[in-house]
Amino acid sequence: MNTLTILFTLAAMLATCTAFTCYTCTSVLNSGCDGAFTVSNPSSLSGNCTTACYKATTTVDTFLGSSTTYTRGCASTTPTSFTCSSSTAGISGLASGSTESCYCNTDNCNSASNLLPSIVQIVTIVAAALFFQKF
Repeated sequence: MNTLTILFTLAAMLATCTAFTCYTCTSVLNSGCDGAFTVSNPSSLSGNCTTACYKATTTVDTFLGSSTTYTRGCASTTPTSFTCSSSTAGISGLASGSTESCYCNTDNCNSASNLLPSIVQIVTIVAAALFFQKF
């Protein structure tokens, strides 16, 4: 029972970090911020984010062509869930657009792939379970 309490506390601490860093950029100003994201400048990090990091992909299609922009940063409000959601809008025959927004709450989780923090959390919890099971 004591092991279960410790694991629950450890898991809660991993999920509720008080402040973390997010990548902050837009592909309009920085071509390295596109879908194949590369960290070329450490100053693209914003510290002390307490809500969530986000990555938004917006595609606009018009009769003149198509354009996709990527934006990363710290969310201004806490999202209702830490997943991805999509929305679309448009005017028939003139233009249409779609946005996919993804939210996460660990350090630098809004890069091209945000699976690593989840794997780290799982490995830490399993290691703690094995360690505390001996006691």
